[in-house]
Amino acid sequence: MYDRRLDSVVMAADCGSFSKAAKQLGVSTPALAKRIETFEAEYGIELFSRTRRGVFLTPAGASVVEDARAIMRMSEDVLRRAREQEAFGGTTVRLGISAACPARMVLDAWPRIHAADSSLHVELVPIGDIYDDDLGVIANLGGSVDIVEVSDVSAAACEKLWGGVCRIEPIAIEGASSVILLSLRPSSAASRFVALLGNPPVQE
Repeated sequence: MYDRRLDSVVMAADCGSFSKAAKQLGVSTPALAKRIETFEAEYGIELFSRTRRGVFLTPAGASVVEDARAIMRMSEDVLRRAREQEAFGGTTVRLGISAACPARMVLDAWPRIHAADSSLHVELVPIGDIYDDDLGVIANLGGSVDIVEVSDVSAAACEKLWGGVCRIEPIAIEGASSVILLSLRPSSAASRFVALLGNPPVQE
């Protein structure tokens, strides 16, 4: 999923010592040092300053470690979601929720949806500000999140904000209205879920 040598780099940064990092990872100090040295040689960057007092990150090393932590978390999430999909037969729908997007209509409709298709499962995933493009919540629909419910913006406004970036599906249930945002190429589970909310089936 990612370069496993990053484990050694991050641990060495955390410990400030190759020997301490090696002990934490259950490998020999020469083996850990070799991993880091081959990484540095392969990419042409120096990650650590080596001194008698220990090892210290260079500016380039600090940048690599910061990004490596994010990559490692992302890889863990990828594997976790894959295991969940395997356990549930690929029928888990990840619903993005936040204070601004509490997904009330979707959650209220969940008992009805589950009764109609008991194979579907829902995972609630905390998300950031959907209006902050730098966070990329909407642009990355289909990644860590399958669908988001937006209740404070009309479908027309959503189209202006995110048309072409995601699929926009207005929903109306018992006089209340909302908008569902999902990937341009949603999973079959997400498509089925939205269809059961009362919308026409989403074409994949």
